[in-house]
Amino acid sequence: MRDPERIWHPISKLEFFHTRRWAVDVREHLETLEEAREKPHVLADADVERIKRVYTEQAGDLTLFEEQAAKWAQLSDLSPSRREKLKTLDEQLAGLRELNKQVLDLADELAKGTIDTVMASSDAELGLAALLDGRGGRSVRHRTHGAGGSLVRS
Repeated sequence: MRDPERIWHPISKLEFFHTRRWAVDVREHLETLEEAREKPHVLADADVERIKRVYTEQAGDLTLFEEQAAKWAQLSDLSPSRREKLKTLDEQLAGLRELNKQVLDLADELAKGTIDTVMASSDAELGLAALLDGRGGRSVRHRTHGAGGSLVRS
């Protein structure tokens, strides 16, 4: 939970608001999740929920950064150098916001095919899903459990 009292930073702290490495990390995580798009069953419900929790919290952090930047932008005595740095920060925050949204959207998509979802589905449901899968990139293989079998996407 966030502290109810908001801490506003002086403009002298602008240089401490680094977002480049943050964006690189999110981009790398997004690429990893993109790889899971073809095999969502490699993720468990708990994995997807953790991703959603982390990136929802990150969206809140982005809001704090955006509000701080907006507060600084209202200062009338900003030097051209700081105004330019603030503009760069705004652009970086907008990019991070978009990356964050992509991660959350992809997590929602991946949640529909986690291993927990696959294992809870009946053979008929999985077979129908395989037949209706318009992507064509997924195959369905047979995995045997004792006397009965169940279909698992691979």
